[in-house]
Amino acid sequence: MKRLILTYLSLSFLITAAFAQKNLEITENKDGVGVFIDKDTVVNNSGGIQAGLTVTSSTTLSLSFSSNVDSPVNVYKTEEKGGLRYYYLRFILGVYKGKDYRNRTLEVTATGFYPLKFKVDLQASESKSYEIFDPIARLTEGCFNQFYNEGVDLFRKALYQEAQVKYRLALECNNVPPDINVNEKIAIIDSILLFRKKGDSCYIMTKYKDALDYYQKIIAYNGDDQYAVNRSTEYTDLCKINFSKAEDFFNKKQYDEAKKSYEFVIDQSCPNSVAARERLNEIKDKKQRAQVILYEYAHDTPIGISVGKYKSRGAAYFSLRMNSALFETIRNNYGNSVKPELNLSIGATIKVYNPIWIFFGPGYTGVGEWFKSTSPDSTDPVFTVYSAISPEIGVLGKIGPAVLRYTFQYRYALEMGNTVNNDKQSIQDYIGKIRHVIGIGFCF
Repeated sequence: MKRLILTYLSLSFLITAAFAQKNLEITENKDGVGVFIDKDTVVNNSGGIQAGLTVTSSTTLSLSFSSNVDSPVNVYKTEEKGGLRYYYLRFILGVYKGKDYRNRTLEVTATGFYPLKFKVDLQASESKSYEIFDPIARLTEGCFNQFYNEGVDLFRKALYQEAQVKYRLALECNNVPPDINVNEKIAIIDSILLFRKKGDSCYIMTKYKDALDYYQKIIAYNGDDQYAVNRSTEYTDLCKINFSKAEDFFNKKQYDEAKKSYEFVIDQSCPNSVAARERLNEIKDKKQRAQVILYEYAHDTPIGISVGKYKSRGAAYFSLRMNSALFETIRNNYGNSVKPELNLSIGATIKVYNPIWIFFGPGYTGVGEWFKSTSPDSTDPVFTVYSAISPEIGVLGKIGPAVLRYTFQYRYALEMGNTVNNDKQSIQDYIGKIRHVIGIGFCF
């Protein structure tokens, strides 16, 4: 009879407990204290003081927040990871725009539970972390929850092998929830351990970009893995340091030293690889003495100058040739201005084999002629210009800082007929069909 009464009372207690409101409990995570950085820009810029809370709970709990000074509470982010739900709260401290935010009490509610109230004591820019949980669930589902939550905590701390042990122990419990895939988490840890091994191996062999790819895969699974985060940061720092060193050497014209650092940046696929590659091309040009200036001589145009770039990649040149008669023509001194000539050309330069380049391009030739006026009203001579298209091709060689250049030019007269002074001489013959040009100069 007594046993029957005890059984009845026990069943009554369990039924009552099952349908009664339950209490939530809270614990502070001392490791979660830090600096709050996710501040509201508007509040921050206007002088407001801010701090933050991170509240974690089981995914079976859906929490709501209210307080005696905030309406509403600023829950700026919610996410689930590692079997837990994370709530990120942002608070204004002190007095802001005439409103007093001191003495804040936070109230947390969840369906089927009594409201949980606690005083929020935060300093400027402080970040704290709390866990809110159902104590009865922890007792009744203690086996799985204990091992699983311990595994989640160890995973977050990047203690992966220890976390795997806890996950495997959780699988041995008789109350494994069907919606939590523990085997998947064990498999993820296997992947992370493999990524870390490969990443460390690449890092030791100075294959930093390959190592970064593995560490980034780890971070994708666990953003709290400080080892992977630090290694990723080291890669970024190495890129910045080597590019900065290269730029310093480049500005000091220490090109060999700069080249080594730029090549490191490129080999490691650093973010500034494109800029480093451009710098290497500049160093090649400087070491090749790409810039060229020449004096050129040709029959009928003994005054010539040519400038251009002759480097490993394609570049261009410009040439200007003339004779002294052209200056006399400009001065209208036609007595000394016999057959003035001007030749312009522009074209491309292509490296054949160091130190030989070829060049080619179009050109223009103008040759002038003075003749007597047929007008009875004027005795002054008349000046006319005969024009020709004059494409050219040639070869250039560098001998240290010295440069030699040969140019072959062919001319196509744009006008038919003969000259005025000699009606038996064609304009083509007057201009000339071909020209050979010799140039000498220096490169730098």
